[in-house]
Formats: sequence, C-alpha cells, structure tokens
Amino acid sequence: MQNLVKIKRALISVSDKAGLEDLVTVLTEHNIEIISSGGTRKYLENLNFKVTPIEQVTGNPEAFSGRMKTLSFQVSSALLYRRDNEQDLVEAKELSIEAIDLVVCNLYPFEKVAKEQADWDVLIENIDIGGPTMVRAAAKNYKDVCVATNKIQYANIISELKEHNGETSIALRQKMALAAFKHLASYDSAIVHQMEKHWDSEVTIPVLSMEKAKELRYGENPHQKSWLCPDPFESGIANAEPIQGKALSYNNLLDADAAWRCNGDLSSVAPDNLSAVVTIIKHSNPCGAACSATVLEALELAWAGDPISSFGSIICFNQEVTTECATWLKDKFIEVIIAPSFSADALEVFAKKKNLRLLPLATHNGEYSSPMVRSISGGWLVQQEDSKADEQLQSVTKNNFPESKHELASFGVMACKHLRSNAIGVFHEFDNGLALIGAGMGNPNRLISLEQAVNKARENGFDDLSNDVLISDAFFPFSDNIDIVHQAGIKYVLQPGGSIQDNQVIEACNDVEMSMAFTGRRHFRH
Repeated sequence: MQNLVKIKRALISVSDKAGLEDLVTVLTEHNIEIISSGGTRKYLENLNFKVTPIEQVTGNPEAFSGRMKTLSFQVSSALLYRRDNEQDLVEAKELSIEAIDLVVCNLYPFEKVAKEQADWDVLIENIDIGGPTMVRAAAKNYKDVCVATNKIQYANIISELKEHNGETSIALRQKMALAAFKHLASYDSAIVHQMEKHWDSEVTIPVLSMEKAKELRYGENPHQKSWLCPDPFESGIANAEPIQGKALSYNNLLDADAAWRCNGDLSSVAPDNLSAVVTIIKHSNPCGAACSATVLEALELAWAGDPISSFGSIICFNQEVTTECATWLKDKFIEVIIAPSFSADALEVFAKKKNLRLLPLATHNGEYSSPMVRSISGGWLVQQEDSKADEQLQSVTKNNFPESKHELASFGVMACKHLRSNAIGVFHEFDNGLALIGAGMGNPNRLISLEQAVNKARENGFDDLSNDVLISDAFFPFSDNIDIVHQAGIKYVLQPGGSIQDNQVIEACNDVEMSMAFTGRRHFRH
C-alpha cells in the first residue's frame, strides 16, 4: 500500500539554495502553497515565485537578528498534529491550525563555519534552532508529513509529485524521516565536538556520521559490509583524496592509517641529518621503518627490513616522492603510497601502475585531538592516542646504556610502539641511517616474539647483532627473556621496566655484561 498524502502547503527554509528552483517550480505546478522566511523567501521572490511570509503563519515578526523566525506554536502544530486522529483534527480546527505537509530545510552551515575556524561567537550564531525543530517535528509525523534535508533528495520528491499528481508515498516519507534524524544526529555531534574542543574537554567525542558514510566494497573479509565515516573536522587518511588508483578498501585504509601514524611518530624523533623517513606497513604492523639523509636511501633501508612482507604493502614517506623512488618501486607490487607530494616525473612513472593508489597527505605532526575508539559487545572503548616519545632513558645495569645508542633507541621505541603486542624490535644503525631489521609481534608469549625478531634479523643477513638495540613494548616478566637475547649476541636492550621480577632481569643482564635501560613507559598495542 502506497498510503499517499496530498501536499498542499510546503515550508521552505534553506542555507544551501542549490537545486531549489527546480523543486519549487514543480511544487508551484501542483498548486502547492510555499511558505518561507528570511533569505530563502527573498531568493524565491526574486525568481518570481509566490511566497507566503512565515509571519502570516506564526502571527509574529522575525526577531533578535533572525534568531526567532520559525519557532512557534503555529508551525510546530501544523507539522505535528495527526491527520487520522479525531481529537487532533478537532483541536487543529479550534486553534485555526492549517496543516503543513512538506518541510524543506538544510540547516545553518555549522560544520563549514567550524572548518573555517571562525570566531567562537560566529560559530555559536551558526547553531540552528528553528530548523532542527521543524525537521524533527516533520520526521516524527512522517505518516502525514514529508521532510527533505539535502538537495540530493529533491529529485525523489519531484519524481513522486509528478508520478502521483502532487502526492507522496509512505515509502518516501519513511526514507526521508530516517535521513532527517541521521542528519540531526550528525549536526548535534558536530556541535558537541566543537564545544568540547573549545572548553578543553579531556576527551573530544568523534563525529561518527552514517549520513556521510561512504560504503566500501567490503570489510576485512568479502562477506562483511563496511563503511568509511570521515570526521569533517580532522585531517588524515579518512579525508585524503587519492590522485590515482582503484578505490581504497577497508584493510587498505587501516594499513594506510597505521603507516601514516607511524611515519609521523618517527619523523618527530629522526635526527636532523637523517630527516627522510619511510615506513612500510603490512597487516597494520611495520615490516619496514627507516630514516636517512635522502628518501631513496630511507626507502632502500626500510624495504630491506623485510623484503618478503613488503610485497603488497603500504608505504608512507615524510618527504616528496622523487623520480628515483618511483623508478626503484616500479617493478614491485605496492597497494598504496602516502606522501606529502609526488614529483611530476614520479607521477608519470606511477601512471603505468593503474591499480596503485597515491595519497597526497601532509606528514602527521604527532598531535592527536581525536581519541581512539573501538567497539566491543554492548558499547565502545575510548582512549587517548599513545602519543609522543618517551621522556626518560634510565640505565639500570652495571654496564651503562651508552649515549651513542640514544638516537637509535629513540627511533626504535617509536617504531616498536606501532607493532602489535607482544612486540619486539631489533634496530640497526647504518652508515647512512637507522632502521628496523627484525620484528616479532602479535604473540601471546613474549619469548616467541623475541625469537621471531632475532630470526628475522638473521634472515635479513645480520649475523652479528652485537651493536644493535633490542626494544620491547612492555617489561620482561622473567629472566629467561634475557637468555634468548644473550644467545643472539645482543648487548643493548631497552624496555619499560615495572615487573616484580625487574631485579632478577637486571641481574641476568649483569651476569652476561649486557647494557639495559628502562623507559618507564609501556607501549601495548592490541
């Protein structure tokens, strides 16, 4: 059953007037009365449409610099009373309430003004009050009223009016009502987000808008649906626009975000003479990370950290991708490359790889304004990002952790904290840079991660690890961890400390003349 409702009166109040002329033309052709206010009314009258001023409906003038226009008993009643309820019909007649059957309203452009970083008073003035009230009332009474909140919906209304001679179906009204409530939720979330930022809230709620969500091909696996919900107030992977390649998948986006965050962290600690940073991510874990004097050298060092895993990976640069880098990568399979920019010649080389996605995005600055949000059954977990470098490096063994290893240690800690726990990384200082040469991650047993990291370094051709630094994301619970480290020939270890077995672990290091330092900060990443 279509449950058609005749539209006799329409209330129109919009900030974005695109497409409005076509809609009002069709409304007028069906003898639908147009009610409007303020700028919308003037716009329509300039197009020679007949418009009933909102004051004639409310009985009140616009006031307080336009803050009061549509808010009124008369307008809300015209939208809310039930056309199939006898008592409502009697009251509407007694109160001289005439039905409004269509509301067309897009709200004050709060998000746009916020993005422009307008003064706070200007932002406050762009919080719409009357619009959401009308939209909410119309959406609640969808059985009798149709509501449009976006210009892309006008075509559906026009189509129905033409097909049903000025009437709308229940299917359309339901669809529009749901879209209206999504729009209101997104709008209110944006306001809360800005107020939290302005009033220094500890946790700024992210704007999760399914209204603006982009459906992806599938989720982690082909049988799972997925969407991308960009935060309109944040820069980052979700808002980056690819300049080439096929659409990004759910997994691509996760890995691209991991690569970008890791690269930003490493850029913040890279020595000035080794400022070019390249990170390579596979399944959200760094399989390559390096800094050097040039981007090509950094790329070569990062790739050498795990050439096999780098196949089908995502790479992030903190400097422009040069022709030399593009040429070096041309015979390698890469899913995505992220960089602040790409040289014209590099773009020409990459153009031959049609599926390769290129994302231009400024290097992450290491500052996080949005929290990390993950879903669990029945709710969500929200936390601050694990940001910034460790501030202390305390030598705890008889053999002091040498000053000469501090740059490598700082670089390694930032890389290691992006590995999934339990995480172990082995880091090497080359003549031309610093790099991850072996990693073990995602194991329930830290001993397994230790063995994996050492074995990977050996696979990469590093038989002598005596000058390298091994870093753990969390404390070593027992001294048997040190046994494996010692057997690998490693002499320098960095860990947070904090275990009740710390003294035993330190003693085990002293027994084999190993240098160990504590950072005092754990970096679990589940």
